[in-house]
Amino acid sequence: MNHLKMTKLALAIALLASGGAFAQQAATEATATATAAPASAAPAAADSVDRIVVTATRRNTFVQETPLAITAYSQDTLANNQVKDLASLTAMVPSLVVEQHGDSGGVHVYMRGVGSANHTELGDPAVAFYVDGIYSPRPQGATALMYDLSHVEVARGPQGTLNGRNSTAGAVNLVSGAPSTDKFFGTAGMTVGDRHHLQTQAMVNIPLSDTLGLRIAAIKDSQDGTVAFRQGSNVLPGSKKYGANDQMGVRASLLWKITPELRGTFIADYFHDQGAGNVYLAAEPKAGQELRSALIDTPGMLDQSIMTYKGRLNYKPTESLDLTYLGSWSRYQRTNANDADAGVFPGFKSENRTEWAKFDSYSHELQARSDNDAPFQWVGGLFVFGEKNKVRFDIDRSQISQATVAQDIAAGSVIFVQPTVGQYASAMSFNQGNRQLKSNAAFAQISQQLTEQIKLTGGARYTKDHKFDIGGQNWACPNWPANVPLGTSVLTADQIRQLVTPGSGLINSHNIGPGGAVTAAGCGNTAGDNSADLKYSQSTWLGRVEYKLAPQILLFGSVTTGFHSPAIGDGGATTKPEKLTSYEIGFKSDLFNRELTLNLDAFWMKYKDKLESQVVNSVLANFNAAGATVKGVEAEWTWRPTRLDRLTGNATYLKAVYDDFLSCDVDAARANGQSCGSTAPLVNVGGATMKHAPKFATTIQYEHDFALGGGQLTPRASLHYEGDSFIGSGAFNGDVPGHAGVKRQDAYTTLDLSLRYQPTNKAYTAELFVQNATDKAVKLDVTELCTDTGMPCQPTQQIYGAFYNQPRTFGARVSMKF
Repeated sequence: MNHLKMTKLALAIALLASGGAFAQQAATEATATATAAPASAAPAAADSVDRIVVTATRRNTFVQETPLAITAYSQDTLANNQVKDLASLTAMVPSLVVEQHGDSGGVHVYMRGVGSANHTELGDPAVAFYVDGIYSPRPQGATALMYDLSHVEVARGPQGTLNGRNSTAGAVNLVSGAPSTDKFFGTAGMTVGDRHHLQTQAMVNIPLSDTLGLRIAAIKDSQDGTVAFRQGSNVLPGSKKYGANDQMGVRASLLWKITPELRGTFIADYFHDQGAGNVYLAAEPKAGQELRSALIDTPGMLDQSIMTYKGRLNYKPTESLDLTYLGSWSRYQRTNANDADAGVFPGFKSENRTEWAKFDSYSHELQARSDNDAPFQWVGGLFVFGEKNKVRFDIDRSQISQATVAQDIAAGSVIFVQPTVGQYASAMSFNQGNRQLKSNAAFAQISQQLTEQIKLTGGARYTKDHKFDIGGQNWACPNWPANVPLGTSVLTADQIRQLVTPGSGLINSHNIGPGGAVTAAGCGNTAGDNSADLKYSQSTWLGRVEYKLAPQILLFGSVTTGFHSPAIGDGGATTKPEKLTSYEIGFKSDLFNRELTLNLDAFWMKYKDKLESQVVNSVLANFNAAGATVKGVEAEWTWRPTRLDRLTGNATYLKAVYDDFLSCDVDAARANGQSCGSTAPLVNVGGATMKHAPKFATTIQYEHDFALGGGQLTPRASLHYEGDSFIGSGAFNGDVPGHAGVKRQDAYTTLDLSLRYQPTNKAYTAELFVQNATDKAVKLDVTELCTDTGMPCQPTQQIYGAFYNQPRTFGARVSMKF
């Protein structure tokens, strides 16, 4: 399989080199100046700042001249901060949170307290993710490695006028390094560290002619896992620990200057992840229990890949007209297995498996824009997007007696969950053979420079979508989930039907097993129908005013609307679309001869029918909250008090609450011996704080350059503080009886340190670093596993699992340019 994938990639690169491929380019031709100067000949402080060009307005503009809350970093800055993916960027961007997930190889991305917990083929992220301006529809795309980038740009707030899909909370765009026809150059680097961390990467730019330039970049990153196997774990020797990383990426980009007016850039981009995935750990670890350990009976297995072909054609027939076409085709594939119960209830096993998944998507976008320097400017375009998803996802569950568990533990044996006569086993299978989305949109935006100081902008977008599922099925084998609590001696008729075959000691066929067929006869039940057909349209718009208070000071105010497309859920259930209106006031400045760069942004966002997702008894429920209000202030700064010192950072004050939301608290209901949908009452959670919305958070980073050996030595310290926040699933952030504080993360501080050396000519960089130096454990997500996995806990017993941040990590990095 790996040989076949690499052969396909080699063919793609060969096609690019011959000029025959057609895929896509970076959505910008950005340039970034060096971020640090040699101490022996340090330039003026103003020259030490990244001057990054971004394209969030569909025009090439410097960050400080872009009237949006947007953060951008060059590849050098990312490397100096050990940023390799979106999760490791969070402390550098205000309000950004990335939480891990176990059974899908994906992540949940939140911004300003708004995100989506729906990582399946049923939903879409609320923070839109782009690579080279191409929308990545599956949240697994956000796990891709960042390497050989021109820069990364993160826009906060709704981006629904010029950007394509579902960017109600914000948008992230990775812009890869552009090929050049001017000269031959390249880079190479290596990082080594604890837990056998090894990362190698390289890039080479080859000018094939005056009109052809080829750029090839590659990266390989691997590291052992963080979750130790607890005694009794049923794993084979050499099994990867959860948290193990094994990723690689290859990108080939071809620039073709077809004529002086027409140029094209074509990219083939491949990403492959063969790590172990993540697993829940105990959110309330017992005394003496190692936090980063688990009783595992399903070793983590992940094999996911993304192959994307992208193309960009730019035609400029006159100085006042610029035409651009962007096109792409992408295939995402995955198989994986995950220990969903995480061993928190010995003797019960819940194994989640993606037997196969194949998600194909394509996009076409045509843009037309006027001259950047004209007083009246306009941009317009058409956007077409399609996605076809196929997936089979299985859950197998089984249980052995408590006496058998105690016997295995006492003997020092592994816990072998193999049900025999009279013991519990059941299964579930989700078969989605044809779930599609077709989206068409038209957009336009105009700007008028009224005076030298005042500029007005207005824009609108019309989107028409069609989501449908043909023949999707959910199999519950035989009935889901009628569990058998431990200690129960008298079983109901429904529970008896879920026992293994009497007299044989063999698991009934409703425990499907990897790759097993699902039939009504073997399942003991009939399939549920997921068929659905959903058509909808939505208009969004933008109004903005800019005021140039001084050459280096920009003020702006805007009103923006956005929407998140409705979701299709299990059983063909559908939701309403999520809508919002955002009011924003911003201040961008370069003060004191650019010794201080200070950006401020105040926002007030009003959500209607806010989308929520929560897994209950292995069924993903999608629903609409009546409304929510998010308001706050963000600040970003870079201060250069001397030519050798840099103090950078960001801070956020945030208040994100539900306005009106009738729902059932699954956790509290269970603690009180009740059940949602029958005996537990609905509660209005209006006023409750939303997930991942701490009232205050800040990151402060300090660097100082010392002259040493014909170069400069730069120590760096980065401190991140975050106030307490709600991180539990669902919308209920109150304490659960008997589990005070389990759904919250207390205020915490983390510290990153590094020591970097560069010679005067910057031919290479050598660095020592430690991330999370104090080894602070931070909860990113919490769920009640008895409810989430259908675990056979006693009626009022609750066991919570959590995903955590990375532990302390240290290493060394060497990179060179040639």
